[in-house]
Amino acid sequence: MMTTEEIERRLNQLSEIQIVQGELLNRIEQAVARNTEAIASNREAITRTAEAVGKLTDGMTILQAAMERLFEHMDRFLRGLESNGHKN
Repeated sequence: MMTTEEIERRLNQLSEIQIVQGELLNRIEQAVARNTEAIASNREAITRTAEAVGKLTDGMTILQAAMERLFEHMDRFLRGLESNGHKN
């Protein structure tokens, strides 16, 4: 049988363990909250980056089409099919 002193000592140990566990849980909750905010921020940054890449891709497509037309005109001009860069 346990004495009253042993029971009190074990109850104090349990109380200390609960305090430590509570502090650890609090730290975990804070870390989860920070990580959740960071993830949300990163998602926003990724979305903005994806939008910017889409705009750049569109711009590159337009530029490429314009360059192809320019090269066609230059080729025709050099072959004598167009004068002064204009169709006859």
